[in-house]
Amino acid sequence: MGHRSSSMNFFRALLHSIEFGLVTVTLSLLCCAYPERFRKTLWEIGGENGWNSNPRLRIYFYANYEQPPEIPLIWTQRLSESNLAIAVLAATICSARIVLACFGVTPRFSRLFNAVNDVLLAGFWMYSVVAQSSSDLTDPEHLSVRPWYLEKSCDFLDAGIAGVCSLAKASFIFSVLSL
Repeated sequence: MGHRSSSMNFFRALLHSIEFGLVTVTLSLLCCAYPERFRKTLWEIGGENGWNSNPRLRIYFYANYEQPPEIPLIWTQRLSESNLAIAVLAATICSARIVLACFGVTPRFSRLFNAVNDVLLAGFWMYSVVAQSSSDLTDPEHLSVRPWYLEKSCDFLDAGIAGVCSLAKASFIFSVLSL
């Protein structure tokens, strides 16, 4: 019986380590992708190349006293904030799981805690993934069903901008893995 118990403890420790690593990497990537300049750069590159709406054209609406179209969710600060909040919540829950495991909290409570939080986090990560892959349909001449950086290679961009593009791709991939 002791061998089975030590095997289960090793397996749990391994799962907690993998979860902690995934949460840490995802949180780090989303922290790097949080600043407004990050989203604005991706939006401008896509707009200049005709892959999505161009944020620089919004000034023409203001100059003509017209209401510009709503900023697509993919380019909003709200999306960055929600992604970061989901990653912080996941890190907090992961830490709580590790603490519960270290202190040997009753398995029944631990299983209930894990199940409720898994469902909660799955819903939040689903929202994050769907929002990160959402469309930009504000410019009828440059419709974008998905963000350009998820469909195109980052290799043809300048080194600094290619880094931003790669970070966006990595953030999306790790959000999917966190799901």
